[in-house]
Amino acid sequence: MAVVLSVGTNAVFLSLRSNKIGGERDIANALAFEALEAVRAATEENWQNIYGLIKSSQHYQIATPSGKWELATGDETINLNGIDYTRYVTIDNVSRDDSTRYVQNSYVSAADDPSTQKVTVTVSWSGGNPVVLYEYFFRWKNKVCNQTSWVTGGSGTTVKTCPDTSYDTKDSGVDISTGSLKLQ
Repeated sequence: MAVVLSVGTNAVFLSLRSNKIGGERDIANALAFEALEAVRAATEENWQNIYGLIKSSQHYQIATPSGKWELATGDETINLNGIDYTRYVTIDNVSRDDSTRYVQNSYVSAADDPSTQKVTVTVSWSGGNPVVLYEYFFRWKNKVCNQTSWVTGGSGTTVKTCPDTSYDTKDSGVDISTGSLKLQ
């Protein structure tokens, strides 16, 4: 009877421990998905909200100082059910294979894709294996500004806001008299 009771007690203990760990992991997954959605909202508002950030090594946390989702530097600690979860986001540049256009496993600056960023969210807590989720974000909501003149507007290296009709000076070697001009 003592052996059966001992085995039964261990089985109940392991079951409760497994449920606790599973519940903690579910919370960590939810926190990671929440962070991805916050980054998505910030990105849809303005691509520069993630593209202009320091890449790979810098940790970011979700913030809403102005009522909108933003990324601020550092990790954040979230206490739920008496457990401290640490969450942070990292952003990485993405490069693509020239022939297949698939995302490359390792970043190659010569094949940079400025319209794609890899966002990784890590959630960790004491006693559990970290949850790491990543997703690729794409710049899809571009604005198109009509250029109506060759008036000097800068070197072309700054982000323009529409409407803006001046971009750069016309190079004296460019002949547009035939009616077409292809910029690359």
